Order: sequence, then structure tokens, then C-alpha cells
Amino acid sequence: MSNYKIIDGHCDTLTLMADNIVDLSNTYNHISIEKLKKGNVSIQFFAVWLDPKDRFISCFENGLRIIDCYYEMLDRYDNIFSPIFTFKDVFTSLKNEKIGCILAIEGGDILDGNLENLNKLYKLGVRVMTLTWNYANEISSGILDTSSKDNGLTTFGKKVIQNMNDLGMIIDVSHISYKGFWDVCEFSNKPIIASHSNARTICNNIRNLDDKQLKSIAEKEGIVGINFYPPFLSDSGNAHITDIVRHIEYIAALIGIDYIGFGSDFDGVDRLPNGVYGSESFLQIIEELLKLNYKEEYISKICNGNMLRIFKSVL
Repeated sequence: MSNYKIIDGHCDTLTLMADNIVDLSNTYNHISIEKLKKGNVSIQFFAVWLDPKDRFISCFENGLRIIDCYYEMLDRYDNIFSPIFTFKDVFTSLKNEKIGCILAIEGGDILDGNLENLNKLYKLGVRVMTLTWNYANEISSGILDTSSKDNGLTTFGKKVIQNMNDLGMIIDVSHISYKGFWDVCEFSNKPIIASHSNARTICNNIRNLDDKQLKSIAEKEGIVGINFYPPFLSDSGNAHITDIVRHIEYIAALIGIDYIGFGSDFDGVDRLPNGVYGSESFLQIIEELLKLNYKEEYISKICNGNMLRIFKSVL
């Protein structure tokens, strides 16, 4: 089992750290240094999430505050973590036996409608951006918008897509509106990811992706990161670790094993499925796949290989 290196495509631990709610030395949160090591996590995406309704300071300034916390974390634990900016950095991190870290943005509100801020974020090490967080911003409508029509990508949003392609930033369509999703598929010339979204056929939650969307992500050579939040796993709102496998099984049957990964949403959810406690639980998910006689090659693709393909193509 130690052969399986895990890439987790989404967590919200960083924002909690910036707000002094958690510390990586404590194991009561979903992610800690001890839990990452137990779960054999080799690369962790750390998302900068900020509440767009909090206007005491601009979204960009608030984002910079959380990014400062990210680099404080890297400095404090420089013997454990290694930042990833390029595809080559992945192998440097593995060679040095460190946990690779990817800085991500959850919600394009951080740009404050200014394309130059995207360039600044790239220079600060950001390599992934979720375009919206549920609601409309300057880039696109969001999936939970109820007060306005789904207009998809704005003119500014189309410029953001082009600029992210040109810079080498991974475009994340989790949380985006339905029309926005299809606009991204049309305007991006690079693979896209849904870092923490599941299959709507299995769980009819608006945050999940329907079959057409899943197929389109595969056509774009992208990846769907399985989210561990029970309301996204089961219609009942209660879930077990086997429900994670159920989504993997369905997506694999629909679009193939090459387009699945993990996007736990650790420390961004108020509860987890039975049998899942944090990063250490990746090993139990692998055990469930082994019970179903998944080939080692297929499990490796889900754990890391598919996301590594994205890195190679985009970064």
C-alpha cells in the first residue's frame, strides 16, 4: 500500500490556518503533517478560499494575506514541504522525500476584475484557480446563482481563460455554472479539471457533474477529483467510504479510469463519510478498490498518474 503515492486536488486547510483556527501540528483537523504522512500523500493542493461577501478589504488583499500564510507554512516546515511551480518540481519533491505543495485559488473573485492580478498571482506561485465559488463574479455565473440568469463566462472571463492557458495555470471548473462550464470547454485549449466534484447520476446534487459534463472533461483530457463531502456522495446526505468508491466506479465505467483523481475537500466540510477521518484515510479507500480487484496500474492512475498528466500538459 505504501507504493501508492496520493495527490489530493483540494483542501481548505490553508484558509483555516490563516484565520488561526487550525495548525498542521494538530491532528483534530482533517489535514495535519502526521495525517498526510500516514495517508502517503505526496502532493497536496492548498486552496486559498475567501468569502467574497467579506468586503472589509478587497478580495485580492485578503487573498494575499492567505498566500502569506502559505509561505510561512513552507518556511516553518521546510524539511517536510516543497513547493511545486513546474512539472520538474514534482520529481524534485519526490527525490527529496518531501510533500509537494501546489498553491490554488478557490474563487476568481480574488482578481477583483483585474487581469493584471492574475499575472501577479502566477508570480506568487499560484498554479490552479477555481473560476467561481458557487456565486457569480467578474468571470462567470456560479452554480448556486438563483437571483440571476446563467450567463456563463463574461468577456473578462474569456480573457482569464486565455491568460491562464498562456501562463500555464490549471483551470478548475468546480462550482461554476452550467453554461459557464460549457463556455470554458469551448474557450480553453488546455485540459481542465473539476478538482472536487462528483457524478450527478449517483448523487443528484447541483454541485455534481452530469454525464455530458463528465464526458466533456474526458474529451479535454482533464480530470474529476472525487469530493468526500457526504451530500455530494449520497442523496440521503449520509455516506460511507464505499460511496467514494461508488462514484469512482461510475465515472470509470462512463469515461474511463484515466480521468479520475481525488479532491477530498478536507477541512472545507463539516462532516465526512463513515470510515473517513482525514488524510490518513486514503489508505482505506485504496483497500476498498483492492477488494474490487482493481489493477495496481489503475489504482496508481487514480492516486497520482492522471493528475501528473495534467501537470505535464499545463504547468
